[in-house]
Amino acid sequence: MTLSSLKIHLALALLLSTSSSWAAPAPEAELAAAERAVAAAERAEPRGQAAQVLDNARGQLEAARAAMAKRKHRDALLLAESATASADLARAQARLDAARVEVDSKAARNADLRRRLLVNRGS
Repeated sequence: MTLSSLKIHLALALLLSTSSSWAAPAPEAELAAAERAVAAAERAEPRGQAAQVLDNARGQLEAARAAMAKRKHRDALLLAESATASADLARAQARLDAARVEVDSKAARNADLRRRLLVNRGS
């Protein structure tokens, strides 16, 4: 081996040994956060559009798991973060929908009480 080919081989060996440190670390924490966010959204029992957003979050979480299995850590990271955001949105929409139902229920109850008061006054 000549001196220049030795240098090339050493440079390649060094490059290969350091390339593993350039690879994105496994996004295990982000994947766990996405799982927690999806579970929290499921507990909120979303309906309608919120349920569709939750289904989207579940799909993103599964895609993140698949990317993780293929060691595509950057893809898994992006998908896990997207799943977390989608699950958070689904949970917020479900909570908003529940609050609207509660407000409508209380408004109907108040209207009924007003009618009763008016009827009792007239008697």
